Amino acid sequence: MEEEKVNPMDLNGDGKVTIGEKVQYYAGKAGEKVEEGVKKVYEGVKEDAKDALEDAKVLAGKAKCKAKDVYADAKGKAGELADKGKAKAAELADKGKAKAAEVVDKAKAKIDNLKDKKEA
Repeated sequence: MEEEKVNPMDLNGDGKVTIGEKVQYYAGKAGEKVEEGVKKVYEGVKEDAKDALEDAKVLAGKAKCKAKDVYADAKGKAGELADKGKAKAAELADKGKAKAAEVVDKAKAKIDNLKDKKEA
């Protein structure tokens, strides 16, 4: 017995292929192709996402190192400014002491001058 060749487009198996069956058959084939394409795109995107994640990890590491460098620089600059501020404060304190001593000396001189005038 010889096997009959079955036309894959004969969807209802009646031996006749109608336009509707052809449309359904080709729509199914198109759907399969679209699904294959979507899978390929998904796999490509999945790989791109993995690459992007790795790139993001590298950039995060670089940013962390840069942040540490910036922090160290800022800490150093803050220390320099603090030292300059302390030096300036000490300088102003010394000037203030000298001025206060000068005022005290002038006041003593005036007091002594007034005492001398009173006694004379």
